[in-house]
Amino acid sequence: GFGPLDMTVCCLGSPTPFLPVLLEGGTRCTGAMVLCLSPPWARRVPSETSPGACALEPFGPPRRANYVTGTFAPGDPEGGWVGELARDLDCPTGGSVPLAHRLQDTLVARWVLAAGANLPVPPTLAFVLGARGDLPAQPAAPGVRLVRLQDPQGQQSLVEEE
Repeated sequence: GFGPLDMTVCCLGSPTPFLPVLLEGGTRCTGAMVLCLSPPWARRVPSETSPGACALEPFGPPRRANYVTGTFAPGDPEGGWVGELARDLDCPTGGSVPLAHRLQDTLVARWVLAAGANLPVPPTLAFVLGARGDLPAQPAAPGVRLVRLQDPQGQQSLVEEE
């Protein structure tokens, strides 16, 4: 019962991870799925309930997004233009920069799966420098062995022993 002006799902950035969603959404609700490949195509506009809303510029008048997801720039702590645009919107979003960083961290993902969800993970030996706040001091995760190094210099024997 929704038309393209009632519902707008916006995928920001690369279409590759969202291609199945875009195709199925386009079939079920023609015109509601919008792919935004470039920063000038979308902008933040004032919102009454949060720091901003996402408006899609190519439409006249600009169309407001009801749901936003995207590909956050890997390695960029801010998530690139997608992360900036998707932060604190008044509509639901399919991710965030902190979530993307946590999901891209193999050690954290394995620890959560093994300790939190009690799922088997491949045997993992991980060396980390210093204290990592995203991991408990003593992770009790089956299959995950964590070795904390204070300084990579002079700890060759510890690495070889482990």
